[in-house]
Amino acid sequence: MNRLKNNENCRLLLKILIIFAISRLIMLIMVPVYNGIMGTHRSFLFLMNEWDAKKYAYIINHGYTHPTDIDPQANWAFFPLYVIVCAALKAVTGGLINTYVIGMIVSNICIIIAAFFAVKGLKKQTSIKEEYTMIMPVLLFMAPYTFYCSSVYTEAMFIMFIVLFFYFLFEKKYMAAGIMAACSSGTRIVGCILVFALVVQLYIDMEGTKISFGRVKTFVMNMLKAPKKILSVLVCPLGAFAYMAFLNFFCGDAWAYKNVQIAWREDEYFPIIGVLWKACTGQIEPRYTYMGWFCIAILILYGYMFYRKYYSMAVFGIISLLVPLTSHVMSTCRFTAGTYVAFVGVYDILTRCNKAVRYIIMAVLIAIEIYLLFLWYNSDCWLM
Repeated sequence: MNRLKNNENCRLLLKILIIFAISRLIMLIMVPVYNGIMGTHRSFLFLMNEWDAKKYAYIINHGYTHPTDIDPQANWAFFPLYVIVCAALKAVTGGLINTYVIGMIVSNICIIIAAFFAVKGLKKQTSIKEEYTMIMPVLLFMAPYTFYCSSVYTEAMFIMFIVLFFYFLFEKKYMAAGIMAACSSGTRIVGCILVFALVVQLYIDMEGTKISFGRVKTFVMNMLKAPKKILSVLVCPLGAFAYMAFLNFFCGDAWAYKNVQIAWREDEYFPIIGVLWKACTGQIEPRYTYMGWFCIAILILYGYMFYRKYYSMAVFGIISLLVPLTSHVMSTCRFTAGTYVAFVGVYDILTRCNKAVRYIIMAVLIAIEIYLLFLWYNSDCWLM
């Protein structure tokens, strides 16, 4: 039985690696295409690692900005787990490998792990047909904005921890899920929001999907009698709390990761509704108009996920999108891709389409990703 299971896992991993290789080959082919069109001679390493990638590379090499540094964009906004792993790998390799290569190795390994457990998790949740098995890897490797998962950004690691969180959650291994949430919160602050997904799933597992005052009261009482489940909830934000403790010691401000954000954005809009209204009507900047409508579409997608009973995932997705919408629509596209759960909604829709429509939609998504990749190579900041 174990041998059969191992063979099945090996076959699954091989299929995932083939799709991964194709996706990265496309990225490599786009380099000479870009250079030919733009008349440049830039390398793949250079083109893939713009903007925040440079910030992460600096932290890997030199650590966090010292409080006496005059740079207003102090790198305290960037959470530490990804850079810790990258720095550890660089140390193990004796510092002989380029920092950007190190970061890309970590990112690509993380997204492969994420794809593997995403498929395994979907197999446990649904009676997945063989023809649907590879949809999720295609989405994670080649859907719009997934190119970030191959660069020195935290997206791939963050997705990996979220995938593992839901994998263990649906296995009812709540403590393991809590630990994955803690790791995600040490990668990005939004990881703390997984605590809501955990509570929702605990309620469903213990009381069912019907919500009433009596059931909520019973749920609370049952939770008080289950210290391990309470501990799994309390563990979720531990990564973020550890970083805040470090910041308090390092620069005297536990909230420095939040307070330094003013160096990037000073705009003030009425939270969520005002932000979306301004963005969708083109009152912020034209480049953000499509992001506003993208957010509306994603919220509708999460509503569909509620309808399809992906309750805990939908709750996490909605809250994680509403957090950045309290200030701006900037980066909401990559934030959404980086929280994984939207891919589950798209996956569910694709499996309910006939084969021709499914392939057309997937082809369109891949084409959009290639277009966005070209713009990314061109360092077009509206993508951010």
